Amino acid sequence: MTNNTFEHFPQPEWNDEDSVAGALDALRDAHEEAAADDATDRFLWAIGNNHAGTFHPVVLAALPMLEQLLVDGSPWTQRAVLEALIDLGSTFVPEPGHETYLGDAVQDAVRDFVRSLRPRVAPLADADDARGRSAAELLEWIDDLGDAA
Repeated sequence: MTNNTFEHFPQPEWNDEDSVAGALDALRDAHEEAAADDATDRFLWAIGNNHAGTFHPVVLAALPMLEQLLVDGSPWTQRAVLEALIDLGSTFVPEPGHETYLGDAVQDAVRDFVRSLRPRVAPLADADDARGRSAAELLEWIDDLGDAA
């Protein structure tokens, strides 16, 4: 993946040109629990402020790559991605001043994307491991959001 994929999107001031790509690589390379947890945190810091629960519009450029990792990744990669999606879809909000990007509401775009992943997430919920628990949690959120709509 090229780093210029992200350069046109507003992102945290602490990022360098490799922050988002490096975080996605860490997700891809997660092969055990501690690495998966670290990769999730690294990703959430690369797209926003993990402590404050906010994201910048750069998350929009990363979403298709998260989907690819969800499809092709190892079980620990999948769990790390699922955990990031739970935060992004349910509790995270746009960083103040970055609620829209090119006229579109960033939070709506993130939530719509996460909801669209339901067919990819549902089979993962059958796993009898941490990945399965994370997938079940994300499915519950997606279904609750659909019921509220």
